[in-house]
Amino acid sequence: MRFLIAFVTALLVVTACGGDRERDATSARRSDQSAAAVAVGVPATLTKRLDFASCLAEDLGNEETQSTRCPSFALLSLDYMSSQCTASGGTLKAHVPSAAWSLDVDGDASAEVLVDLIANFDCAGAPGTFTCGSTGCPFLLYKKRDDTWAEIGAINADDAPGIQVLPAKEGQYATLRGGCLGQEPCSEFVHYEWNGSAYVRKWIDFKGHPVDVAPGGLKTLTADSAVFDAPGKSGQAIEEYPAGTAVIVIGTAREGPYYFVSPCNACRRGFVETALLKR
Repeated sequence: MRFLIAFVTALLVVTACGGDRERDATSARRSDQSAAAVAVGVPATLTKRLDFASCLAEDLGNEETQSTRCPSFALLSLDYMSSQCTASGGTLKAHVPSAAWSLDVDGDASAEVLVDLIANFDCAGAPGTFTCGSTGCPFLLYKKRDDTWAEIGAINADDAPGIQVLPAKEGQYATLRGGCLGQEPCSEFVHYEWNGSAYVRKWIDFKGHPVDVAPGGLKTLTADSAVFDAPGKSGQAIEEYPAGTAVIVIGTAREGPYYFVSPCNACRRGFVETALLKR
């Protein structure tokens, strides 16, 4: 009997230790993910050195009068914006001062420029000429190459303010991270990675849960379901939705068979089991 009690006790200890090791491993993985998610980055710097008002006042058809302070991406955009505004019966006017962000994405000590050109101008007399819907206009990222500026990415309006340049190896393009309009605390950090020619929206850290961006368009709930704050049984319900509700698929969870979705523009985002959604 003593032997049996000792054996059972030992078995319970081993089982408990195994469970502890499994929990420790899971905790370590989550800690690693969290550490990666909160890596210290260098925030973009707000700059008001660009003078879009002077660009607009110049005779763009006369190269001799063009200011060296007016970047080529502004000249090309102003030509289009001015023609669109005029066609709508308005007059293009620049905000003073102009606003943009500077950041160094490749460590070459030469700053790139992140700017929302639409936000720096008004079409007086026809205010609805330039609109980008409820999500806002994307910020465009430009890099200077020789004497011209090349567009190397488009950053969502929610992610651009306060975007950070994460640490990178020397000579490599860094990952960019932003979200929540630059406000803290933020539960949804979006990561933009260099694909060899441009920055693309690659993955999202939603409350410590990694999501691979994979736009899936609209899908419909096949049964009543909640949208959860985590991809698993431990997730807490954010909101309940009936069968037939259409949701926008943003990406797929790495931790299980769950989609990361948005039920509407104003709704809170979260996770739904992939088996409950169909086209």
